[in-house]
Amino acid sequence: MWISTIQRNGGFVQARLMSSRCGASAWRRCLGCQRSFSSVRDDMSLLSTQIVDNVAVVRFLSPEGQFSWGTRVWEHRINPSLIKQVNQALDEAENAGVQALLVTGEGKFFCNGMDLQYISAHVSQSTEIQTDAENLMRRILTLGMPTVAAVNGHMTAAGAMLGLSFDKRLMPADSKSLFFIPGIDIGLVYSPGMTELMKAKMPLPMWTDVLCMGKRYKSEDLLKHGVVEATPPPSDLFDAAMELAKSLKSKGKDQKTRETMRGIKGNLYKDAAAHLGSAVQDMGFATGTFSATGRPKA
Repeated sequence: MWISTIQRNGGFVQARLMSSRCGASAWRRCLGCQRSFSSVRDDMSLLSTQIVDNVAVVRFLSPEGQFSWGTRVWEHRINPSLIKQVNQALDEAENAGVQALLVTGEGKFFCNGMDLQYISAHVSQSTEIQTDAENLMRRILTLGMPTVAAVNGHMTAAGAMLGLSFDKRLMPADSKSLFFIPGIDIGLVYSPGMTELMKAKMPLPMWTDVLCMGKRYKSEDLLKHGVVEATPPPSDLFDAAMELAKSLKSKGKDQKTRETMRGIKGNLYKDAAAHLGSAVQDMGFATGTFSATGRPKA
């Protein structure tokens, strides 16, 4: 994959993709994505953004360290900072008139759910954070362009729901990465909007096992159920996802097509879209049975 030109376009880096022979590691070297930061600030950049052949690419970064409230940055948990930055990236992508969206991450997590340590330290904000998270899921669910998630690692709880918001998902083959919804184990009742989103994106035989039993799934299981589109080798994940996103660009080729796409998705996912972010009630954060790191209490 050779990068011939790189230029700024709003908040994105514009890059022309000339070849696809190298993998994600070379991609990161070309575009300067960094694995670590010298210090961790609560307002630090949590993602990088590029436009490649009219595909907006958003990558969750994985610097070492933790926020002031204790959450490890590289888990890509959903907190006000991540929500704000993803929304800004989506604003920039839409303003640039891109034809497709690709989101991926670095490290062993795609998204490890809601930032329970942040919420525990700011319980009075829990409903606001939940509402903002659901509004972000609804926005991606009904976005007026094809959307692809290259699920690089674990997607759990609200992180699994974030992944389900995309039109297409790819997940590495033979990976230790897991998909699961642990509400039953941590004392959280997922909202009507989240529940409708999961019902819309998972086949009926999965509903009870996922929502009520907290069953864990690997990529090959998700492929069998049609939850992921493909399971390429880990080294090929990004390139495969990019090829898929590029193949779908005609479905976001101009303003009229993007408006049509948004309308179709709004009808297709009518129940989820109507409930996500609407009349959100406390899911039980104050009395949840999870530890400081979000794991079930013994």
